Amino acid sequence: MLGLALSQAPAEDSDAAHARQAAYARVKTAERVASQPELVRAVLAKNQVPEGPGDIQRRDKEWVANPRYALRKELTHGPCADRLRALLLDDKIVVEAFLMDSRGGLVCSTVETSDYWQGDEAKWQKTYQAGQKFFVDEPAQDASTGLFAVQLSVLVSDAGEKIGALTLTLRVPRSGGDGGK
Repeated sequence: MLGLALSQAPAEDSDAAHARQAAYARVKTAERVASQPELVRAVLAKNQVPEGPGDIQRRDKEWVANPRYALRKELTHGPCADRLRALLLDDKIVVEAFLMDSRGGLVCSTVETSDYWQGDEAKWQKTYQAGQKFFVDEPAQDASTGLFAVQLSVLVSDAGEKIGALTLTLRVPRSGGDGGK
């Protein structure tokens, strides 16, 4: 058993390094997407919608519990989601992209995420809350897509003021040859 774990460790390290390299290579792309006027306007508009912590928690619980929750379709279809999808269409390694507001709630997404509220996760905390320009998370099995992936998050700003964050989930093929699944 120990020999098996040790023999797999270098491949895992290689996979993680490859994942991080793929993410760092896309920082400029993510920043370009995050600065698109239509997406910035969508984040600004969502920030104007009153949504307290109780509202966020109710929406998040319903999102997780109910695959037919209307908000899922609302945030994955329409102008914001369509624009986000169109901007990333040619990058086959991007399997998911989503915008978050100043409270960590979803503004729009290219696919249904595993939950509505991202404010309790590093992707939002390191970018929006801490003000880092970008953050690359540890490669892992992604709950939304089911793929080995890494998330790259960037700050969304308007006139120099932080307003939200954008996350790109990047599929990373495993060295075991499973095609990233």
